[in-house]
Amino acid sequence: MPSFLCFRLHGPLASWGEIAVGERRPSAPHPSRSAVLGILAAALGVRRDDSDAWGSLDAGIGFASRTEAPGQLLVDFHTAQGPGEKLLRADEREARKRKAPWHRPATRKEELAFARADLDTLLSSRQYRLDALWTVALWAKEGAALPWSIDAMRDALRRPTFVPYLGRKSCPLDVPLEPQVVEAPDPVTAIASAGFGTDELLAMVIAGGRGSATVQWEGAWPGLAPEQTVRRRDRVLSRSRWQFTEREEHQKAWSAAPEKGNHVPEQG
Repeated sequence: MPSFLCFRLHGPLASWGEIAVGERRPSAPHPSRSAVLGILAAALGVRRDDSDAWGSLDAGIGFASRTEAPGQLLVDFHTAQGPGEKLLRADEREARKRKAPWHRPATRKEELAFARADLDTLLSSRQYRLDALWTVALWAKEGAALPWSIDAMRDALRRPTFVPYLGRKSCPLDVPLEPQVVEAPDPVTAIASAGFGTDELLAMVIAGGRGSATVQWEGAWPGLAPEQTVRRRDRVLSRSRWQFTEREEHQKAWSAAPEKGNHVPEQG
């Protein structure tokens, strides 16, 4: 029977980035694959520029999640200093003249590397999930050549090398991850079998999510039929260059006592 690494994600704020165009930075109602692998990579001490380690994680790890409480949507009007498009195009032209490699700033540190007087005020609208709760399951895909065992990944999540956060650095966890290895026939059953010591603490959050809980997973599992399948652009191609590609995600409504006629509820 397969082994799954299950853990819980909760904090006052979370943001799971979707495709961002212009100043609008939306959040999905449930974690993205890249964000959860980022939490695992941080725990293992994998840096963003370690492309070999990121390649192993992306190719070798499967991902599923259960939204126990989608929380409320919070939209934040955000201002920050950074290089505008005119400055970036000029910087790119200069790099081409020098025949030097160029890429758009991928981190805040790179944005602030420009002269302060040249920076513009950037406006953005950023979405967060407020007081939401998720449980995730990771597993080693068949034939995967991972440099870490599932037990080693569990131990790393208990004592992470770098601080984990819920999509953005401004979104810290407020309960322990409580990572645990569960044997089950599929990831949805594994999540349902996992036990957490924070259930009583989060009782009001869990109660508030009843009727809107969903499960999401990837891959085909016997006996696990989706109610809908969507495409998400959250599979990591290059973490240092922020490049992602698409994958299929299956979804269905979830209840501890499933009823006929369930459908994936709206989570706006």
